[in-house]
Amino acid sequence: MPTLEELLKKHGVTPMDNPSSGPRAKLLSQADRMIKEIGNYEHAGDMNAENAKFWWAPQAVNGKRKLTAKYGGRAVDGMSTYVDDSLDAVKAMLNSYKAIIEDSDDATWAAEEDKRKS
Repeated sequence: MPTLEELLKKHGVTPMDNPSSGPRAKLLSQADRMIKEIGNYEHAGDMNAENAKFWWAPQAVNGKRKLTAKYGGRAVDGMSTYVDDSLDAVKAMLNSYKAIIEDSDDATWAAEEDKRKS
């Protein structure tokens, strides 16, 4: 019989005592969501869309796809780059962004939080 902790982990649920989380937690949650979403795609064309609801641009330009980290509906300054328009390239950059966020703490994102408060 699995424990509650094992089931939560299996289903990607992170228990939180407090609904307001810091910017690092918000960014990690978004990064995980992007990695999960792109895992459902089979072709680069699957990233095409009508709007930019994900971290990757809805269209490629000259064989490149722009990736921009976002949380709270806004882009994170300085966390935007272009990669080849392939699932592998986008997945690799999403994982790099996640690693950067994991190495950070809330203080790293203080300027972003200030930007969102104004």
